[in-house]
Amino acid sequence: MTNIILLNPEIILASTGLFILLAGAFIGENRAKLLYHLGIISAAAVLGMTITQAAFSSYGTGTMWVLDPGAQLFKFIILTATIFTLLLSVNYTAIRPRHIGTYVALLLWASSGMMLLSGAMDFIYLLISLELISISCFILTGFDQKNPRSSEGAIKYFLMGGLSTAVTIYGISLFYGATGTTNLFAGASAVDSHLSNPAYLMGMLFILVGFGFKISMVPFHFWAPDAYEGAPTPVTAYLSVASKLAALGAMLRIFVSIIPHQSLNITLIIALLAALTMTVGNLTALFQTNVKRLLAYSSIAQAGYMLIGFVVADPLGRESVLFYALAYLATNMGAFAVAMAVAGKTGSYELDAYNGLARRSLGLSIVMVMFLLSLAGIPPLAGFVAKFYVFASAVNSQRYLWLAVLGVVNSVVSVYYYMNIARRMFFVESRDASAVEADMYTGFVIVITSAATLLMGLFPETFMRMVKDCVSF
Repeated sequence: MTNIILLNPEIILASTGLFILLAGAFIGENRAKLLYHLGIISAAAVLGMTITQAAFSSYGTGTMWVLDPGAQLFKFIILTATIFTLLLSVNYTAIRPRHIGTYVALLLWASSGMMLLSGAMDFIYLLISLELISISCFILTGFDQKNPRSSEGAIKYFLMGGLSTAVTIYGISLFYGATGTTNLFAGASAVDSHLSNPAYLMGMLFILVGFGFKISMVPFHFWAPDAYEGAPTPVTAYLSVASKLAALGAMLRIFVSIIPHQSLNITLIIALLAALTMTVGNLTALFQTNVKRLLAYSSIAQAGYMLIGFVVADPLGRESVLFYALAYLATNMGAFAVAMAVAGKTGSYELDAYNGLARRSLGLSIVMVMFLLSLAGIPPLAGFVAKFYVFASAVNSQRYLWLAVLGVVNSVVSVYYYMNIARRMFFVESRDASAVEADMYTGFVIVITSAATLLMGLFPETFMRMVKDCVSF
């Protein structure tokens, strides 16, 4: 257990979650919202600690984990998503006051698990991290007790999650049987000698399948639409961003940096899955009438785009994935924040709720269009730059030019369902003329995410310089 001090941020976050859980049992319901603020403060403090570690290059290696620029970037993304989720939750009425302590604690524990996952260098350590994430997220998905769809989504998530965990454990057991170790430091040092071993290759494939579930990669995506629709909306935003990107970070470390998928001869399989993921996600989103389900299928498609850079796996490919992760954090969180504000007034997440929104709230309509354009990849927004880098990596490789072409075609398809929401906001009349306003906390999230979406699109070099320092992980 060398260098356990490197895990101080995760330990502090998990300990704060335990304290908040205990505090929730004693604090009165009229003061329960204080627990949200305590969670926000603790996550912000840990975020500051993480940024400080990065600023002073306080990196190192333990027996089962590593702290490097790549891990720090994903910790930044996870903690930022956690803060946004807690801010969106403060005035979310579906969470009962007496359960707020449990809710905040579960969010902090899930986040600490994701932070641990981002630096995992041992499969046992990785599995413990995944279980901490999974159990917390299963419960959070079913937290809206008044909504039957919440329970349904949680059950489907639990069943599919249990299956994916079993597959991952089986893959780890095969890896151990082939190499005699679960440690990636040791396992990577003798990759060439194991490539002829079928157990080794099957083990890595099963582990890839387990991660495919986490990032909702087709055909392991079936849980996502129901879980996203049924979960409390802040949790949906959290699952679509933090959980997905944490798993993607672990995939980059394992299948790009340590045991490259090219050496396993599975690159073509991943490329086909990337193509299938973005195509199925976009085509299915065309027929959705519920904004949460639409954004769920959109997030599946976004995972497919990110997998293009994962497939290419050269320096530009890695950089494009990391930049895409930052752009996706801002854009998707912002879109869900606006959806929450609209649903808070209309009581519905159906597309009809957006009819005539521009007359009721022009500001919300404008920022929602900006988020939708960014998700579609329209300049000069963050999503355009992210897709440009991802597609450029595929074009430069020549071998995966077809992936770039398919990605562009899928982006064109996605414009239809994204702009359908914009059409409803500006060109369809609504019977309800009442104004729609975001509360202070939701408004803060919308302002920050919209500013980030615009700045990343206008000044991509600044963010790309930060990303370039992290591709060595």
